[in-house]
Amino acid sequence: MLVWYEKYGGRFLNALLVAVFLTAAILVLRIAGLTDSIDRFVWETRFGLDTKTVSEEIVFIDIDAGSLEEIGVWPFPRRTYAGLVEKLAGAGAQDIVFDVDFSAASNPEDDALFARAIEQAGNVSLAAFRQAASAQSGEGEVINLPAEPFLDHAWPVVVMVPMEADSRIWRNLYGYEIDGITEISAAAFLGEHSGDTQGAFYLDYGIAIDSMPRIPLADVLNGTANLDQFSGRKVIIGASALELRDLFAVPVYGILPGAMVQALGAETLLQKRALTPVSEGYALLFAVLVFALLLITKIEGWALKLGIFLLSASAIEIVAFAVQQSYPVLVPTGSAHVLLALAAIIIVLRELGLHKLLAHVADIKQRNSDRMLGQVFDDSFDAIIVIDSDCLITAANRTARSLFSSETLAGSSARSALPNALVEEAIVTLQAAEGRAPVPQILVLAQEGTKRRFIEYVVTKAEKTLAEAKQPNKIETRALACLTCRDVTDERESAARLEYLARFDPITDLLNRNGFERELNKLTKSACSKSEAVCVVQFAVTNLDQIVATLGFTYGDRVRQSIASRLKSHLAKDATWAAITADVFAGLAVSKTGSEAELGIVEEVRKIIGEDYAIDGARISVQLKFGYVVSEGEGNPDLILKRAGNALSTARRDSQNPIVCFKSEMDTALQRRRKLETELFKAIIRDELRLEYQPLVRLNDSSLFGVEALLRWDSREFGPVSPMEFIPIAEENGYIQELGAWVLNRGMKEALHWKQPLRLSVNVSPVQFFRGDLVETVSEALERSGFPADRLDLEVTESLFVDDSPELMQCMEDLKSRGCNFSMDDFGTGYSSLGYITKFPFSKIKLDRSFIKETIDRQEDTAVIEAVLLLAEGYGMSVVVEGIETFEQSCRLQELGCQLGQGYYFGRPMTAIDVAERLVVAA
Repeated sequence: MLVWYEKYGGRFLNALLVAVFLTAAILVLRIAGLTDSIDRFVWETRFGLDTKTVSEEIVFIDIDAGSLEEIGVWPFPRRTYAGLVEKLAGAGAQDIVFDVDFSAASNPEDDALFARAIEQAGNVSLAAFRQAASAQSGEGEVINLPAEPFLDHAWPVVVMVPMEADSRIWRNLYGYEIDGITEISAAAFLGEHSGDTQGAFYLDYGIAIDSMPRIPLADVLNGTANLDQFSGRKVIIGASALELRDLFAVPVYGILPGAMVQALGAETLLQKRALTPVSEGYALLFAVLVFALLLITKIEGWALKLGIFLLSASAIEIVAFAVQQSYPVLVPTGSAHVLLALAAIIIVLRELGLHKLLAHVADIKQRNSDRMLGQVFDDSFDAIIVIDSDCLITAANRTARSLFSSETLAGSSARSALPNALVEEAIVTLQAAEGRAPVPQILVLAQEGTKRRFIEYVVTKAEKTLAEAKQPNKIETRALACLTCRDVTDERESAARLEYLARFDPITDLLNRNGFERELNKLTKSACSKSEAVCVVQFAVTNLDQIVATLGFTYGDRVRQSIASRLKSHLAKDATWAAITADVFAGLAVSKTGSEAELGIVEEVRKIIGEDYAIDGARISVQLKFGYVVSEGEGNPDLILKRAGNALSTARRDSQNPIVCFKSEMDTALQRRRKLETELFKAIIRDELRLEYQPLVRLNDSSLFGVEALLRWDSREFGPVSPMEFIPIAEENGYIQELGAWVLNRGMKEALHWKQPLRLSVNVSPVQFFRGDLVETVSEALERSGFPADRLDLEVTESLFVDDSPELMQCMEDLKSRGCNFSMDDFGTGYSSLGYITKFPFSKIKLDRSFIKETIDRQEDTAVIEAVLLLAEGYGMSVVVEGIETFEQSCRLQELGCQLGQGYYFGRPMTAIDVAERLVVAA
């Protein structure tokens, strides 16, 4: 005995102390619930590995989302359930169980139908359950039983299920005591349980309950389902629709409807698989024996002992799984696994020692860190190269190998693999004193042709510490140069491109507005100091939009390029040129104060730029407008540029003079124009607009047949404003669309109040055709007012047909189809052409007043009038002669064959009331 104690006693006592510690630890973990969680995880795994088929004796009728949608109301009417019971009973169902709440009464008629169906079937069971009295805690519980009419003919079955600590359903009830009577559960009833109805049993989740026959309730009711499948089977009816919230968390399947949980309980009982947990003592005892043997034996090697523990845990699970397959039991093994895990930790600590374990962990962390840093180094966007004091490359990442086109940089000589400038900088850094700040630098490498490659780099100094293999305590420190490079060629080129675009127009290669303003700012400062004058010229290609519309954007760009080419070839010596907008160019020149050379510069530009251009076989003419300003002593570049722009704007509006020099009064005119524009936007809201009507008469008796609506504006700030002034403003800013719509609506409204059905003529701007939806505007006005479309004449001028587009023709045809008529106003002026008279749908020509002289005796005038009358007669048009101011003119026009006229002789523009009074007098 003494010999045994001396040999094994120490180990035995050590094993005993460890066993006591493990026992205490397991008790604590059991109290905390850890072992229970392990047991449930292991049981669920076993269920997943041990799959059993269902008995095919039970069918689940599902109240799913489709059934809810088809029936359309919840709760279902009781007559719906009555029809279901009748169908199932007629099909020969063995038992019918409802997992549906029937504790509350419905309407008497439906309840009676359901009760009668239950009575006739004779095999219906209804749900009974316990639930909280209210949503508030502490309110107690209530028992829900089927309503009295149904209890007389149906059995109550309990559908409650107990929930475990992990909020999942592991067990089902055999029964439950309700009002002193123990009622059997739905699972026990369907599972043909005949024993004690007290207590609960564990469900066998190895049964494939998801393969149980499952039929939507709506399919049974509408006859889609085959009723023969219910013959001789037990049927359970329940809900799986999410809206009804009768769903439970379960092992293996995740979520199951309550009725399927009851069906699984029934299948568990039918297959004699009502599971009962057994003692965990056997598994725990086995684990203790394995651990004790390893403690008292001399088996060496912690890895071998860990392998023994893993084999032991596997053996426990294999045996437990085999037992669970063969018998309706659940073998808990959680405590045994916890004991083996703790034992493994103790063994490792004993074998390695705590300091060895910590060192091992630190070594693993270091290897992981080295691996991670190596990956970061190799994946860096920057090229990184490490060079030692012998000019050898010790490391290079992937980007570096790609940048210098070499896959074998590491181990190579830096002088042979890298540009010399980089190597020299690395040597300087290695020899430099500590504390030298690294300075980023740019290396420029020549490429093919004139191309260059820009590499930004910085060299930093680092150190590497080495220990000698034979003398680990002897440490050597070596200096390293870390070269970080980046190819910035694209960035440099992009920056250069952006810098270019900031100052130049990319199409013409001239300065843009920003670049021009910079040059103007520098030049004005220099000119002020030298008493010189600064001349800024702006010229616009006024027909550029027409060129683009006719030939395309490419030709528009080619025209701008050709203009820029002429400016640079012939005029660059005298001025600096810029393209400040798509159709506006500007020039900047300096001359001595008092010089008259500025107009000469403009005339030279007009001569050179105004010549036609031949582009890809097309001969293109440009129309130019010029505005310029001469500034003597004025140093504000913005003001100079604005004044040149004002002069150009004036030239654009002046049809006679293409060149305008800025005058001081233009500022006043521009300010008035801007104020007028602002006030014009408020004119409709302030009710400052009104209409006057000029009579249109028959020449033979001076009787009215129509009127021309003329817009007038009485501004609060400016008083009466001439249409010649505010209409061009409205056309430029687009407000003419709102004004045009207002004129149409007001004119039609007032014309409907006159006793005679006069024709209404309304002037329409070209802007209304091309910027707005004139068809919709006119149609809305006609519909809103009720004015007859055949009495509306839309007057257009010849300038409309400069842009002869298909859209214009379509617009006029649409309005013509709605009953409207078109008049050609001011015929004989502007872009006169007989072609569009026949091409477009005109019904009337208004001959311009310029053809009406005081006596109309000149043969040229009468010839034009007679020709127009003959043309109109040939195309079925009428002619209205404008500008008749005397009786003699009226008589002479009648002699020439004119029938209709307009002018001050017959009446000046008048209000709608004046027109109404004139009609009364004429009647």
